[in-house]
Amino acid sequence: MNIQKKWKGIFVWLVLTTLFVCGNRGFWRLYQLHQEKKYLSEVIFKLKSEIDSYQLEYKTFDKNPFELEKRAREELNLVKPGEVVYRFGASSQ
Repeated sequence: MNIQKKWKGIFVWLVLTTLFVCGNRGFWRLYQLHQEKKYLSEVIFKLKSEIDSYQLEYKTFDKNPFELEKRAREELNLVKPGEVVYRFGASSQ
């Protein structure tokens, strides 16, 4: 009888330990959630910095329409109607 109680106790202890470590709210899951939170915090930080740079860019374009025109000409190769664009290639020597 004493041996059966001992084995039942060991079995219960093993089951509880397994659930405590590997269960839905166990240490392993807690570690995974902590890592996910860390990753998402980094993503949020990067996105906030992108938002700040875009807001600064918006303010620049809002205050200075010539800067917007310059950027459109450089990045999008836009021209005004009636303008002629001359492109010169690199000289080959």
